Amino acid sequence: MSLLLAAFVAGCGGDGGSISPSTQGLGTNITVSGTHALDVAPVLTGGGFISVVNNGAHVAATQTGTGTLDIVNNGQVLSATNAGSGRMAISSNATGAVTVTRTGNGNTTVNATGSTPIAITKDGDADFTYP
Repeated sequence: MSLLLAAFVAGCGGDGGSISPSTQGLGTNITVSGTHALDVAPVLTGGGFISVVNNGAHVAATQTGTGTLDIVNNGQVLSATNAGSGRMAISSNATGAVTVTRTGNGNTTVNATGSTPIAITKDGDADFTYP
């Protein structure tokens, strides 16, 4: 099966190796780019925006409402959920998993580093910065 897939990719102009588009436009309000852009699962409900640059492991990004979710992942698995009208900005080079969940209209800024898994849940409208 992998030989057939490699032949198919090569026949489509690829090199038979990894499939890594530099930019993947998934809609007018979703932008995904990076060396692992295909390993991003964006879900957008409402009039918000999602922007992900993924050069790391899998990213699950969910924006509900009119807020903005900005992610730059150069690390391990990252999951982000922003429900509201605030802006969530996450930058990660962490080697542990990162999970950030925000309910409310405040702004959230996360700079994730290190090897310990990070799990953040924040409710309310006040701004929040980690660390």
